[in-house]
Amino acid sequence: MWFKNLRIYRLTQAFTQSPEQLAEALEAFAFQPCGNLDSARLGWVAPLGRSGTELVHATNGNIMVCQKRQEKILPAAVVREHLEDRIAAIQEEEGRPVGRSERDGLKDEVIFSLLPRALTKSTVCFAYIAPKENLVYVNASSAKRAEELLSGLREALGSLPLSPLVGVNPPVSAMTHWVRESQPPAPFTLQEECELQAPKDGRVIRCKNQDLSADELLSHVHSGMVVNKLALSWKEAIHFVLDDQLAVKRLKFDDKLLEIAGERQPDSVAETFDADFAIMATELKQFSLDLLLALGGEA
Repeated sequence: MWFKNLRIYRLTQAFTQSPEQLAEALEAFAFQPCGNLDSARLGWVAPLGRSGTELVHATNGNIMVCQKRQEKILPAAVVREHLEDRIAAIQEEEGRPVGRSERDGLKDEVIFSLLPRALTKSTVCFAYIAPKENLVYVNASSAKRAEELLSGLREALGSLPLSPLVGVNPPVSAMTHWVRESQPPAPFTLQEECELQAPKDGRVIRCKNQDLSADELLSHVHSGMVVNKLALSWKEAIHFVLDDQLAVKRLKFDDKLLEIAGERQPDSVAETFDADFAIMATELKQFSLDLLLALGGEA
């Protein structure tokens, strides 16, 4: 349940639904497995997984949801092989070439025939709503996956007005300044990884296990390259990579936080989830505030 990526959204209207009302709204869009001819299915599942049945899990005023995506696996090589077999059969039996439009139609037929036999792959995406802060936190590495989950919430609720969290200073200019000065605002500290890009020609330099205050790296910044991605640490409790879209990647909570959660000795899966969720939400609340402050406040 501990988030590994983070995209934060600002609710532009107060979230007034109770956990019970949200659960009722999501029920109509509960996950159903792919049928024989479905290429993919989306739906809501219990955040507790097999240990729960409720589609919403609320702790300390925060509301967790989980969206499941299941899709059929059809390797391109398999589709291509079956398609070439069909084309070869037509050419041999009818003695004529197969045009592009007919080829496209045959490809659709091949996919349609293979879907019932295809294996499925499932992934889940967690998010939680923090009504007191008017924020939504999504555990998604891509904007597309985050928007897919948010669209599902809008569909269930009828409306969910929000927008990505934005700082006064763009992340690129802020991160470039932090590296140039070898010091981000407290309580953040630089780690040993970044990605530089030249605005004029798009050249990219990726640095790992590198002292970001080294002259050889700073020379690229002084020559006009900007920082697109930057590894940072917050209070030595959260380690992450920030990118140019204010997305937090490779989010890792320090062992001391995980130990605090474990010290509560919960008796059930639900209590374990509650302990982890409460600690994570508390840390991310202050983390998001500090991140906005580091970017000059919220735009």
